[in-house]
Amino acid sequence: MDPPAVSVIIPTYNRAEMVRRCVESVLASRGVDLECIVVDDHSPDDTGAVLRAAFGADPRFRCVRLPRNSFQAAARNAGAKIARGEFLFFLDDDNVLDPGACAALVSALRANPELGLAAPVSVHVLSDGRREVWTLGSDFDRLTSRPRDRAPRSREADVPSSEALFPTTYSPNAFCVPRVVFRAVGGFDEAFAAFFEESDFGWRVLAAGKRAAIVSAARTDHHGFLEPECVPALRALGVEKPFRTYCFARNRVWFARRHFPLPSRLSVLFVFAPLSVVWYGAVALRHRRPDIAFAYLRGFLRGVFSRLPAPSAPERAMHP
Repeated sequence: MDPPAVSVIIPTYNRAEMVRRCVESVLASRGVDLECIVVDDHSPDDTGAVLRAAFGADPRFRCVRLPRNSFQAAARNAGAKIARGEFLFFLDDDNVLDPGACAALVSALRANPELGLAAPVSVHVLSDGRREVWTLGSDFDRLTSRPRDRAPRSREADVPSSEALFPTTYSPNAFCVPRVVFRAVGGFDEAFAAFFEESDFGWRVLAAGKRAAIVSAARTDHHGFLEPECVPALRALGVEKPFRTYCFARNRVWFARRHFPLPSRLSVLFVFAPLSVVWYGAVALRHRRPDIAFAYLRGFLRGVFSRLPAPSAPERAMHP
C-alpha cells in the first residue's frame, strides 16, 4: 500500500530562522508521501532566500510568496490551493515536529472515518526545560466566550503515547484535515485575518457532521514567538500589536455571533465582551499603551455593529 500523501502548509511572516527549523523537522517526517509548502506572507526579511538555500534542492519543498501581507487565514488558503496531498496539515512556523507526527495523524483519520480534524499534542518547551502540554482539548465557554481547555498545563509524560483520541472543537497551532473536508467547509474565513480563524474552521468541521480530536501518538514541540520589544503582560493576552488587538476583539465577537446559541450570544455581546474592553484597556493603559486600548475598543465595536461575514475562501495570486 502506498504511503498517504500529506501536504504540510506553513504560513510564515518575518521569521526566517524559526521557519527554517520548522521545515527541517517536517522534512524528517517518516511514513508519508510528503510535500512541505511554506507560504511567505510577504515578509520584509530574507525568509525566501534562507529557505531556498537550505531546502531548494529537496523536491518535496516549495516556497511561495504572497504579493502582499494577507495574514494567516489567507496564507493557509493559498497553500491549500496548490497542495497535492490527500491530507492537508496546517502547521504554525514556531513548531518542531516529531518525525512520526504526520503518519500518526493520518492513521487516526483513516481509522476513524467520522473524524474530520486531527491534531498533534502541542508541547510547550519552557525556558527551564519543563515540557507542558498546551491542551488536551480546546473549547469555549458559551457564557463568556473565553477559551476553555481540557487538562491545560499537564506534563507531557502524563499523556499516553498510544493512539488515544481526546475530543476537541478546534486546534490552535497545528492540525490535519482530509482535503475533501477542507473543501466541504470552504477553507478558512479570510475575513477573520488573524485570531479565531482556526476556531471558526474547527467549528464548521463539527457543523458538517464530523468530529475533531487530539491524537496522543502525534507530537510537536511548540516554542512560541515573541515580537521584538513586546510587553509580556500584553503578549500573554495576545494583544501586543494594534492590528492584532483589533482582530482579536472583533473576531471574538464575530465567532460568538456565528456559532453560539442566542442566549450565549446575548451574554457575550451585552455583558462579557464589554467587560473585556474594560479589562484589556486597563491592562494596556497600565503599560502605557493607549494605542492597544483603543484598538481593542475599535475591534469590539466592529464585531458588534458590522454585518457578519459569510465564510469564504477566495483565490489568491502567488509568486514563486
